Amino acid sequence: MVVSDLHMGRGLNPATKHWHRLEAFLYDEDFLAFCRWLCRSQQGRGIPLALVLNGDVFDFLRIEPAAPPGAAGPGRAFAPLLTPGTAAALVGDILAGHQPFADALAEVLAAGHEVVFLPGNHDLEVQWEPVQEAIRRVLAARLEAAGAPAGATARLAFAPWFLWEPGRIWIEHGCQYDPENAFRFPLRRRLAEGPLAATVAERDLPLGNFFQRYLYNAFGPITFIVPSTRANYRYFRYLLTNQPRLLLRVVLSHTRFLVQILRRLARAPEFGWQREAEEAHAAELAEIAGATGLGEKVAEVDRLKFRGADAARAAGGLLRQAAKIAGGAMLAGLVGLGLFTAATAAVGSLQFGFAWRTLLTLLVYLVFGALAAAGAVAAALRVPPDRTPRPLGEAADRIAGITGVPLVAFGHTHEEVVSRLGRDGARGWYFNTGTWLAVFTHDVLLPRERLQFTFLRVRGAEAELLHWSPGRDRPMPVVLLEEDPLAPDGSPPGA
Repeated sequence: MVVSDLHMGRGLNPATKHWHRLEAFLYDEDFLAFCRWLCRSQQGRGIPLALVLNGDVFDFLRIEPAAPPGAAGPGRAFAPLLTPGTAAALVGDILAGHQPFADALAEVLAAGHEVVFLPGNHDLEVQWEPVQEAIRRVLAARLEAAGAPAGATARLAFAPWFLWEPGRIWIEHGCQYDPENAFRFPLRRRLAEGPLAATVAERDLPLGNFFQRYLYNAFGPITFIVPSTRANYRYFRYLLTNQPRLLLRVVLSHTRFLVQILRRLARAPEFGWQREAEEAHAAELAEIAGATGLGEKVAEVDRLKFRGADAARAAGGLLRQAAKIAGGAMLAGLVGLGLFTAATAAVGSLQFGFAWRTLLTLLVYLVFGALAAAGAVAAALRVPPDRTPRPLGEAADRIAGITGVPLVAFGHTHEEVVSRLGRDGARGWYFNTGTWLAVFTHDVLLPRERLQFTFLRVRGAEAELLHWSPGRDRPMPVVLLEEDPLAPDGSPPGA
């Protein structure tokens, strides 16, 4: 059973009986009911199951910082920069605020089943041993309190990157194939033992993570966890229409800090962190290749990831793009001012009476004002063409070819996907398990619930994408619609 993208934050605050303001996962009891159904449904089968938590289970980016007393200003909106020690403490806080979730995992382990954690781009720190030990400690306490048999935590496992079963399935979070959320050096277990962990965490920071940490948290309870740049436009339009004061306040308070951080990232020297991070990544890559028996195929899959998507490399490009936009706006303003001046001068030179010249001048003002307003509104509300990029689907197809598996499962995008692998449709299936959060991507109303607690059930070489229905106390098929046969430009989807 594969589940991903719960995005748990600090959860319920026992001192106030309120949820923390940045919490996105409010469905602990639903997850507990889901895990109890898993255990019941497996009793008659006589074999254990593996519950695979495929990344972004914890959200170490969407976290209220522990600001010192009296601190104020936008710095309070920035999530803490994580070291192994702070990440371990934070995961303890998260599980304390989501006790039914911890109970759910404990019940799965107590029933003789496995629980496997994989890292995502919002919880890459799950690779670190101190974080894993903190999770073990919490679950061991829940197991002991429930009177579970000793040794149940031995069935709790952590994979540093992917879960692979020969001839059957490849499971990983999938962020490495997203141009906005890929790490250069995602394998970091060895760095947890040295002083460079925090430096690499800051320097090798994907652009999506950067904006979540330094900008999106400032909007508070509005759930800025988005699967695509297109969804960002939708959030912007919503804020511009419904909460313009909040949008203006965040822009005014954060713009200066964002520019400073981008400039620092763009100008900071590399020093030795990149070499050490690269060496640690390569060493762990070789270790995984040997342990799994995949050999060179592991490096071949690793080469599929996007490079240069981190904030440090993108900072210079963003600043250059901002300069181009500012220059273009200034040029457009000068051209518009010139045309406006010429029009008013032409009206003033006409041999009409005062009333007619006044009327024509007013008309010129109205026309240019309307054009300026229309341009501003169009620029603010413009949404790019609705054509979904498919880098994860393409990566799944490549991985199936490299490893020879008929099933590939990702998460990350928050969109449920079931599609054929291979253009001839003969190699197997790609699944994306979506998310347990509300999805904010579609303009149209689809015949589906806003929340779909989706999971992938794999039996043998067959898999089915389902969603847990709390009201029915059983799973239901995920609602998916056929895609348009042609993309907006007339080409087949994904071509």
